Amino acid sequence: MNGKRIVAALLVLLFWTARVYAQEPSLTDEQMLGVVFVANQAEIAAANLALRKTRSNSLQVYAKRIVSEHAQVNQEIMTLTQRFGTEPQRSATSDALTKQSNSEIAELDETSTYDFDEAYLEHEIVSLQKLVRTVEGYIRTARSADARTLLIRSRPSFIFHLDQAQRLQITIGSPGLIR
Repeated sequence: MNGKRIVAALLVLLFWTARVYAQEPSLTDEQMLGVVFVANQAEIAAANLALRKTRSNSLQVYAKRIVSEHAQVNQEIMTLTQRFGTEPQRSATSDALTKQSNSEIAELDETSTYDFDEAYLEHEIVSLQKLVRTVEGYIRTARSADARTLLIRSRPSFIFHLDQAQRLQITIGSPGLIR
């Protein structure tokens, strides 16, 4: 009896998930690249804030890497979309992400210097997890081989940044360790 309930619950969940995805309009490659472009801009803005506020040498190095590598991906996005004869396109997703990231950056900026490092790393972990999941989804749905290739090439860098943020979070949160 319990097994039937679990199966029924899973079927309801599967049906609900299929309906949600069916209702979401699919994005064009240019809109997908626009979302990734906006996410990279948000990463760069947060990292620039970290460069101004952190007292940690490790976090300074991390933030510089974020700025450099996410700017490089954005440059590749611009080059690719120019080759398509367009530019990264706005969508409801990228507009919502812009609004959310502006709010999060403002909140981070108000964080005290003492609490900033932990808040920044928590922000990085959450936003990079979302970015990795988003890129993985876009890899599956991109129509252009060039767009898919750019996303595939960018994904390991985003995963590495996430891993570094998680490692820094452990280090920075551990008293007595050199920052």
